[in-house]
Amino acid sequence: MQQRRDTILSELEDHLWVASVSMGWLREHYEPEWGRLSAGRAAEISNWLLKHEIRHLPSPLPSRETEKVMLYKPTSPIGVYIAAARLEGPFERHPESAAYFLGSLAERLDGDGADSEPERD
Repeated sequence: MQQRRDTILSELEDHLWVASVSMGWLREHYEPEWGRLSAGRAAEISNWLLKHEIRHLPSPLPSRETEKVMLYKPTSPIGVYIAAARLEGPFERHPESAAYFLGSLAERLDGDGADSEPERD
């Protein structure tokens, strides 16, 4: 059983700690003997993920196997960006830091290196 569950963690690690999976895939790798998902079983999977420092969106996990969810590790590079966008963790009390952090990312993604800065209060 643990080996199957480790596949979930391996999948995330292989994809730089972020992946989109179906709830059916997650159920199959967590406990394939379950015939169906339920809210309680989705909560059990959620608790296991949290124990392994993996977060998920949406939260709470859906109980329909066709639903897609995003899994990510909060301490990974993508996890930091997600925290900034959601104003979580260290960004919760410092939205200006989140805006600066995400603004820097936007500049890199834009690639034109614009020198102008937005007006700040």
